[in-house]
Amino acid sequence: MSSDAPTDLTGLAGRATSTRADTRETHQRLIDAVQAWVATHGAPPERLADIAAMADVSTATAYRHFASHDDAIQAFVLQLPIRAVERFTESGGTTDDPVESFARWNRAWVDACVEHGELAVHLRSPIGFLQRRDEHDPVIEYACAQIEPLLEQLDGDTTMMLFMWNVTSDPREVLDLQRLGWSPDAIADFVTRAVLATPPATGAPTA
Repeated sequence: MSSDAPTDLTGLAGRATSTRADTRETHQRLIDAVQAWVATHGAPPERLADIAAMADVSTATAYRHFASHDDAIQAFVLQLPIRAVERFTESGGTTDDPVESFARWNRAWVDACVEHGELAVHLRSPIGFLQRRDEHDPVIEYACAQIEPLLEQLDGDTTMMLFMWNVTSDPREVLDLQRLGWSPDAIADFVTRAVLATPPATGAPTA
């Protein structure tokens, strides 16, 4: 994993908050309120005031934590890759075998999708994964800081393998396979094998 990858949501979305327990609790309540809003309405909130009301705090308090409702939504979406990192670390992290390391990551990611993906799918961006990476989208940059070092240890085109990983591990697809009765182990194994079989980028433009 990247040593530069932040471990605190406030480093990627929202305003800096103090280390006081009550302040951090309020910050988390606002993030949880995004989840509650999506679960209730089936769509993301459109105003920070709506998130504040769901969290039972004032709008002024919410603005001390987030500049906009988009920042609060981003903080919620970030919980998925951050949870995947936690699970990957719990599994033992990287090993001397690059394929085994990648397989561990995929299992951690699938487990995080099962935990957070059902609501996160309502908040997906219409912009492509690689474009968002190149435009330094914080969520995608965080995810790529985890996955690209693992892919670089494998044989193949890292960018194309990253593209294939995103296609096969999208939370929507993970949950789709789960609904078909696939186990987390089976889904993770499918993602691993699909990425390892990524064909070369023969259609890519030449310099």
